[in-house]
Amino acid sequence: MRFVTIPEKPNVTVIRSGCGMMGIARVRCATDDVGRFHTPDTEDAFLVSHHLSNFRSDVWVDGELVEKPRNIAGLTSIHDYRRDIACHMHSAFDTLTFHLPRPVLEGLCPDARAGRLEDLAIRPSRPVEDPTIAALASALLPALALPERISLLFLDHICSALALHIVTAYGRLSEAKGGGTLAPWQERRVKEMIAANLDGEIRLADLAAECRLSVGHFVRSFRRTANTTPYQWLLNQRIEHAKALMRDRSQTLADVALACGFADQSHFTRTFSRLVGISPRNWRHSNASADAMPAGARLRAPAGLPLA
Repeated sequence: MRFVTIPEKPNVTVIRSGCGMMGIARVRCATDDVGRFHTPDTEDAFLVSHHLSNFRSDVWVDGELVEKPRNIAGLTSIHDYRRDIACHMHSAFDTLTFHLPRPVLEGLCPDARAGRLEDLAIRPSRPVEDPTIAALASALLPALALPERISLLFLDHICSALALHIVTAYGRLSEAKGGGTLAPWQERRVKEMIAANLDGEIRLADLAAECRLSVGHFVRSFRRTANTTPYQWLLNQRIEHAKALMRDRSQTLADVALACGFADQSHFTRTFSRLVGISPRNWRHSNASADAMPAGARLRAPAGLPLA
């Protein structure tokens, strides 16, 4: 945003992922008629811009005006920083951006078995409808409101998912030759590390290094091995740990939430309800009632009926 020459700089929230040092920024500007600017230097990187609001602008790539619909709210533009990009912003805007250096994308396919990235098959800077990017942006936005409380593994999960989607949906890859799974020792060690860090304060890069793999290779191998992502596996461990703690009636739900690595009780309630199907309060009530029932009572059938 140092190239945007306006008297009042936009409001910018920036965080960096350890996943190949991908940058994430929410850029909001309340000023109309920002003016024209361009990127003075080329860079071997892409900028994924998800437009959170509709705004009026003109964008030129290598001197050619980019076509775009009248309303771009909810659409995504992928800018190729190897090209000469100029822009004239006519109105206020609100955009979530992901800065993706090419090595980050290439890291998702580091060997011949995974295929190699040749380029992205995109129309640079032209807005497109991409439900996956929209969903990832929607998942990240609440966390950006409190960036100091973002779980590192959640952040890496979002960034890795976005980069993998970009490669899968838009990448031109050399022919892939299949793939593998984690060795038993790798799976055991990684799950131990995740379980020991239920707060999510661990990087995908740390897990990959423990397995002696690149981040991209590790993420693919973990998914093939566990049939889920590292972050989803973390969530499942949090939920199982929460169930064990909730059997102790002396602990409040707020205590349980913090002990299991959730930001607060509301975050815990939303996640638990989504994964388990009922709220933590209802789950605790049902299971506490069952635990309190005498063992003989659980096995005693009504008169005249056999035990099932």
